[in-house]
Amino acid sequence: MLLVDVRIKNYKCILDSETFTVDQMTCLVGKNESGKSAILQALYKLNPVDKEDIYDALYEYPKMYQTDFEAGEIPDGNTVLISHWKFTENEITEIDALFGSGFITKSTIVTITNGYDNHRSWSFEPNFEKLFTKKTADFAFGDPDRAQITKFDSISDIRTQLNQLSVLSDAEQSFKDWFDEAFPNDKLDTFSEKYLLKYLPKFSYFAEYQKLPGKIAINRFISRSNSGQLTKNEKVFEALLSLANSSVEEIKDSNRLEALINKTRGISSKITREIFSYWSQNKHLRVEFRYDMAKPGDEAPYNDGYIFSTRIENTRHDSSVSFDDRSAGFVWFFSFLIWFNYLQKKEDNLIILLDEPGLTLHAKAQGDLIRFFKEKITPKFQLLYTTHSPFMLDFSDILSARTVEDMTGEDDTVLGTKVGSKVLSKDRDTTFPLQAAFGYDITQTLFIGNNTLLVEGPSDILYLTYFSNKLKELGRTGLSSDWTLCPSGGIDKIQSFVSLFGGNALKIVTLTDYDYFLLGTL
Repeated sequence: MLLVDVRIKNYKCILDSETFTVDQMTCLVGKNESGKSAILQALYKLNPVDKEDIYDALYEYPKMYQTDFEAGEIPDGNTVLISHWKFTENEITEIDALFGSGFITKSTIVTITNGYDNHRSWSFEPNFEKLFTKKTADFAFGDPDRAQITKFDSISDIRTQLNQLSVLSDAEQSFKDWFDEAFPNDKLDTFSEKYLLKYLPKFSYFAEYQKLPGKIAINRFISRSNSGQLTKNEKVFEALLSLANSSVEEIKDSNRLEALINKTRGISSKITREIFSYWSQNKHLRVEFRYDMAKPGDEAPYNDGYIFSTRIENTRHDSSVSFDDRSAGFVWFFSFLIWFNYLQKKEDNLIILLDEPGLTLHAKAQGDLIRFFKEKITPKFQLLYTTHSPFMLDFSDILSARTVEDMTGEDDTVLGTKVGSKVLSKDRDTTFPLQAAFGYDITQTLFIGNNTLLVEGPSDILYLTYFSNKLKELGRTGLSSDWTLCPSGGIDKIQSFVSLFGGNALKIVTLTDYDYFLLGTL
């Protein structure tokens, strides 16, 4: 299933986000404390990878209205998330085979809501006649009785007509039992949870602060794992064990540690190679995993049993430092790749939620991360991520960005976090990353085009790009991607630009308004 749009209510700083659309890769951009993280967290709990992560009104309901909510004075106060979904073509084919061709279609929109009762509610408009025809055939429902069922507008219609049949064969009773179990009431929830839930992606939330620990005390890890108290960072180590086809039980056995070391080294080598496909900062790094006996004089809990440690070796300078002391950007990227590879091994139907990814990365490395998103994540999964960095915006698809603002109304009335599908906002702090991204992209393309089309200003670029795209949509000829559009700043600036570009042996075409008074200058 593909997520189409989302609306979040009654969650932390979000009173009502209003509906915003979601693309294959969606960037939520806004300043600090605008509510970006709350959006991802609310979405995550619709169908989380970790089932124990549920909505909790005691900690998550907006504090300013919590007393009113507990008193039952807020209409629809229980609702947190309202989402709309579409089925993929493969899913429709599978569902057709089970419930009849046309039971759902490409245009079917599924509404899924959830809230503080942690009960998913499903709503859509299926073709019940198709379902009845298919399932009665599967159960060998008798033709004479089947002919008496003529109304299919609702679940209630079908149930009423089934109950009016006087005598049922064993096969017909089996169908009725199936129908009553699948639709115990007039809602689609039970049916959907049993037959359609597998198509609903699970959400995986990964925050900037989640990192593989530099050291793990094995005894403490085993104890915390057995009691279900692993921290987010320790779960990254658990993911590493899973990638190595290992488990808590295996690391209990000291006789098997050597084999485990070799397997984790293999995982390290694989992930390091993957990193360097998208890490242009330093190619001379290597990650090393070690298992050593604890030293009694070390600080607890690292003074007992075996200690798993991660070190980063710089092969260029022949030096080695603890994982915790290394570049925070590299540590985050390495940890994220462990988590992402683990998720791909565990699940094949996901939506990835990244909270401030690459926050500690250099600007160029953030661009590398965007490339990783587009090449490795979005071909398989939908991705939503938050940022306040202009370098974490995909300028090639800037309209997929959504602005996030903590807004107030007249008389400073608190409106809470709002999400806008328009990339422009009245708040300068919110739009700053977008403005910076525009400027950065222009400077990156200003001098590198072999074929440069000089225009007067930015508005010319917008118009030409728009009409070129429309022509291409109609199957006509648009502006070739071989040409780079560049604003010159006006007719009187063109001579300077031509002089500058001419020295680089570039091909230049100028498109300008006719100005009689500046014709001589041109």
